[in-house]
Amino acid sequence: MPRQDPQQEIIMSKTKSFIVISGHCLIAFFLVIAVSGCGFFIKTIPKGEIQGRTPEDKYIMIDNVNYHYREYPGTGRDIFLLHGFASSTYTWEKIIPYLTGQGYHVWALDMKGFGWSDKPEDAKYDAVTLMQEVNRWMDVIGLKDVVFVGNSLGGAIALLMALEYPDKTGQIVLIDSAGYPIKKPFIIRMAKIPFAGEITRLFFGRYVVESTLKEVLFNDDMVTEEKIDAYFRRMSTENAVYAQTALARSFDSDALRYFIGRIPGIKNRTLIIWGENDEWIPLESGYKFRKDLSNSTLVIFPECGHIPQEEKPESTAKTIIDFIENRPIKDAVIIK
Repeated sequence: MPRQDPQQEIIMSKTKSFIVISGHCLIAFFLVIAVSGCGFFIKTIPKGEIQGRTPEDKYIMIDNVNYHYREYPGTGRDIFLLHGFASSTYTWEKIIPYLTGQGYHVWALDMKGFGWSDKPEDAKYDAVTLMQEVNRWMDVIGLKDVVFVGNSLGGAIALLMALEYPDKTGQIVLIDSAGYPIKKPFIIRMAKIPFAGEITRLFFGRYVVESTLKEVLFNDDMVTEEKIDAYFRRMSTENAVYAQTALARSFDSDALRYFIGRIPGIKNRTLIIWGENDEWIPLESGYKFRKDLSNSTLVIFPECGHIPQEEKPESTAKTIIDFIENRPIKDAVIIK
């Protein structure tokens, strides 16, 4: 048998080594993904299943969507709490005891595509559609003239509701509310790239949740394992990543810009709460709301990020209660 050329032997040897090393690297890559809990290995939580269920957790089927909500009965005024992007009813858990302690009847909803609610893959997730669905849910439940409290996306929907369905909104509380054009957070900008949903599903994991929480909270020490788990579990439900991607892609639509131009027409008595160190929606938006909403008060919490209801729950709750009861607001920077 003829002897192989020495140069060819060297090439073949290097090729075999490269294949072996590449194979080992690929195995290592998948092991890292598995250990970090990335998309390939995440166990999907089926529809209708609530982890850590409480007596306040309820479901209602409306137009083929199963909506999860929490109800805390009370003899006082109805307070309706609406979460923001990639969030859920969980975000209100720390302030609810303060509200129920004053006798208020408190409601918190997971919008379609969020928390423990259904996330149909063929649905629309733009803010105007979500607003119409919130209105439909309120109709079915029988809620009118509530104190409408919205954080981030939930704040934008509160404003849309005040414009389109004023009978549903009495007093309004905007907490670091979306509304005006801003530079979008990185995680939302990423949704614009081709195949963003597919890529996110592959690589989504606890580390993504942890990183995002460190963006929206001023104090990193508050990013606990319990908090990461709470957000991660809800984002592990069927079609959760798809729903968030679809919503992020819908921002800045012509329909939403039309509503933004009508904000000065809202005359509801409004409380605006803002975390001074919000990295997602800067305080500049808070000042714009204060300027455009003629019947509003702006309260700023120092050393606080995008979700004051989680970072400063006692101050947030007390400020809301003082606002509802028309008492002087204490222990906060107030811009009237």
